Amino acid sequence: MTYYTREFSDFFEHYFTGWVRHYSPRLAAFLRQSAPDARSVLDLCCGTGITAEVLCGEGWSVTGVDRSPGMLDVARRRLGDLIEAGRVRLSEQDARDFSLAGPVDAAVCLDGALNHLDVPGDLELCFARVGEALAPGGQFVFDVFETSHFRHWDNLTLTDDADAVIAKRGVWDTDSGTGMLRVSGVLEQDGRLQRVNQTLRSRYFGPQDIAAACKSAGLVPAEHDIEASYAMCESGSCSRTSTPCRTIYRALKPEAGHIP
Repeated sequence: MTYYTREFSDFFEHYFTGWVRHYSPRLAAFLRQSAPDARSVLDLCCGTGITAEVLCGEGWSVTGVDRSPGMLDVARRRLGDLIEAGRVRLSEQDARDFSLAGPVDAAVCLDGALNHLDVPGDLELCFARVGEALAPGGQFVFDVFETSHFRHWDNLTLTDDADAVIAKRGVWDTDSGTGMLRVSGVLEQDGRLQRVNQTLRSRYFGPQDIAAACKSAGLVPAEHDIEASYAMCESGSCSRTSTPCRTIYRALKPEAGHIP
């Protein structure tokens, strides 16, 4: 599973968080409406803490899990006061093998983080951990990228502005649903130049993969009416097309005694 270096985490925070900033308030409103008595949430692959901050603002207690020390460093800078107040806990753990201190009422995983898992078996391991973390009746809301997101990986793209000169080049194989993207260049952060060098690997997971992972974890796919609003995704081909770059899914953990 790909995890982000410290330098790439700083670059990501400044350039690739537009969609999650746009979408997190909509998600928070849906969670509060669908489960008004729920209070605790797992933010899996929490990244730089944007969604965790929004959820805290809606009264949730948040546990953020991410494998990347760099992303967690950015999250700690954002969430410092909330961490001190005990509203947020951050933990460096792998999405395929994590544990929590206690059950949570909901779990979320945003911005295509699940696409960094290597194979469908990894997706099943991840969902099994989510199922174990959820309290009975809890819900899991997540997104996965569609292949339209990855088409730009076959090109060379360049970010060139006052704070960063970054090149991206890679390959996406539609037949296998896998690809690799190399990101390199220089970022100026707090008056200091730092080298960015990151290789990303992703896999497409379709509806059958999602259904199989839910079934193996004892989760039941569920409908939702979360607004299907797609802001421009700066990191994908959807920045140049109206085709939605991702699908939002929702799954429920059955109440105790209910067999799905």
